[in-house]
Amino acid sequence: MLHAVVFDLDDTLIDWSGCRAGWTEVTIEHIRPVYDYLLTQDPFLPPIETVIETYSILIDQSWRGAYLRDWDAPRQEDILRQTLTSLGLERERLDMDHLQRLFAWGLMPGVRAFADTEHVLRTLYDSGLQIGLLTNAAQPMWMRDRELDELGIRPYFHFRTTAGDVGKMKPHPAAFQAVLSGLGVPPEEAVYVGDRPYDDVAGAQSAGMRAIFIRRNGTTLPEGIKPNAIIYRLSDMFTVFDLWYPAWRKAL
Repeated sequence: MLHAVVFDLDDTLIDWSGCRAGWTEVTIEHIRPVYDYLLTQDPFLPPIETVIETYSILIDQSWRGAYLRDWDAPRQEDILRQTLTSLGLERERLDMDHLQRLFAWGLMPGVRAFADTEHVLRTLYDSGLQIGLLTNAAQPMWMRDRELDELGIRPYFHFRTTAGDVGKMKPHPAAFQAVLSGLGVPPEEAVYVGDRPYDDVAGAQSAGMRAIFIRRNGTTLPEGIKPNAIIYRLSDMFTVFDLWYPAWRKAL
């Protein structure tokens, strides 16, 4: 029986192909409020460009290191703290919760929901299914929620979390177990939908879930990765569910 559907976020529900933002420019916008606040505490900070360079290096190191530490997830707060302490700010003086709240995260210019995202979420929600979200993001979920709010889709989710919140990245089973626990469903009663063969398909299956692979941009499946179903747009999952769980639409 189907009780829950869990989604990946980036390039599964939201489309980054039209993103018009450059990494450096956007990161400056994100960090500018933090930097301006810190200038009031220490007027001798290095230029913001130096802060961005350090921050970017530490982000890269954190993601590379995750693959060497049993999929321990990078955390945006830790990266920001490491950036500031490396620039000479004393750890004890940093109110990280306050600084995190100043971080100007939001929907990137040109990023949008796929055309059928809201229709799919609304249909699943109206059917009485639990809807979850699990994304390999370093940011806490409250930051990614800002994007969901801008897109108008946050109310459809019963539980949402990020790798940064869980402490483990997909494909580690602990990441999937966290969202299943949050939804209150066992893995055999949930389906995961995502666009990455290892992170989403192999990861969900290792946690005991069925995995639907949404093939975006002609992505090929590596040898040994066998999703339970392959779709080409989100709404195709309804046909899959009709075959797997013929009664799932009864609540509609």
